[in-house]
Amino acid sequence: MSDYLLKILTDHIISTLPQKQRDLYKYVIKMEDDMVEEVDSAGEFITRLKIESPHKLAADHFELTLFELLQVMKEIEEEVARQLPSKMDAVKFIDCTDSIHADLNVKKEQKLYFVSLPHS
Repeated sequence: MSDYLLKILTDHIISTLPQKQRDLYKYVIKMEDDMVEEVDSAGEFITRLKIESPHKLAADHFELTLFELLQVMKEIEEEVARQLPSKMDAVKFIDCTDSIHADLNVKKEQKLYFVSLPHS
């Protein structure tokens, strides 16, 4: 399954969490993603995490201890891990190649799929 599709399913699971958990998760993930964009290696990322303590800043932002923030993030990640397999199993790929090739100017070897995502 593509990373893009996994992100869509993960985002859906996150959207079902209580507001405070959603906000905290999105805040921390954005902070980490922004840092990843600024570094050139995993080692540099770890070094910056140690020096800048962004998770401590996030904990302060949400008026939590660092331990509490990390505990909430762990609980959220466990919930995503619990729900993701069933969401992935519910995804349906419907091959539309034959019916769409005639209508579109698409390379003959290219496959076209309709992807049905779970709604709950």
